[in-house]
Amino acid sequence: MSWLSDLFGAGRARELSAAPLPVLSGYADSSRLEGLIMAEALGYELSQLPLDRQLAMSVPAVSRGRDLICNAASQLPLTALSDGVPATSQPTFLYRSDSAQTPQERIERTVDDLIFHGDSLWVVKRGSKSDGSAYGPILDAVWVPRNRWTVEPVDSFTNRVLVDGNPVAEDSVIHFYKGDGLLARAHRTLKGYIALEGSVLSKTRNPIPLTVIQHSQQSAGDLEPEEIGNLLRDWGTARRSEDGAVGYLPFGLEIQTHGQVQSDLFETGRNAYRLDIANFMNIPAVMLDGSLSTSTLTYSTVEGQANRFFTETMPGYLGVIERRLSKDDVVPRGQSVRFDTSQLTVAPASPTGAPVED
Repeated sequence: MSWLSDLFGAGRARELSAAPLPVLSGYADSSRLEGLIMAEALGYELSQLPLDRQLAMSVPAVSRGRDLICNAASQLPLTALSDGVPATSQPTFLYRSDSAQTPQERIERTVDDLIFHGDSLWVVKRGSKSDGSAYGPILDAVWVPRNRWTVEPVDSFTNRVLVDGNPVAEDSVIHFYKGDGLLARAHRTLKGYIALEGSVLSKTRNPIPLTVIQHSQQSAGDLEPEEIGNLLRDWGTARRSEDGAVGYLPFGLEIQTHGQVQSDLFETGRNAYRLDIANFMNIPAVMLDGSLSTSTLTYSTVEGQANRFFTETMPGYLGVIERRLSKDDVVPRGQSVRFDTSQLTVAPASPTGAPVED
């Protein structure tokens, strides 16, 4: 960890190389969690808060889509190629690490960044330059949490990276860039889903339609404002209790309900948002549809969806990492870096089973 200490100081080096903290996400700082708690305490709707990864991950379709992509990517080994075949000498940082971050965790967190933000950052340790090379070979690499770094323009053509607010040497970092992430592309869809979930929660707490308590014709007269407030508050509390299906009204009052509960409207809306999120993440919608009956699935459809996921979805994330790691500041000129994706595609099954001899 000494090379991290040289770049960022001992304290910050330990934070960068540490394993994910318990309870809190390794991708978000604690201030965001405190903000959500304070917002809820003050009565603000979550859909009115600025959208970030932690809030987006509360959407089931996003959480499932993220896990599908990140889990698949983190299982794939990286290989340096020379003339289309594995290089004789492989860069060690591709398959090992001197920090608490394993290569698999490093890839998972990088892909997570690409999904939500569209870019990601590694800091690297380099060896001595040799043979007139402009860059020393990379010996180790560590993923940097999003809240630790920013990119700012220097001029019309050049950017520089700041970690903890301090500029760092260009050859000490690797910046991966994909484009707008999910938080930018799908912010209206995600907030719409969160608002819909709020409506579902409200209907769950108050399962009957709009309710009006009014005086009957036999009523002796209107209640005082304070009495009305107490009555509505007590009635609402009673409706949310375990025995809320049964109520009592004093003489002179009657209940009227307006409209009707349309639970299918919420289900239709949630399915529509799930489809939109699948499109934003470029994932076959059936892979995010937890309500799909397994009786409608055949081996053929499962195989087809899996192959679509590996041929349409994954290259959009893996390709960003492969192209950046193939540049001359990472591997020697003439070499490229690729994920070994041989295990990704699903071979079609023989309709009559495996061939055997008589």
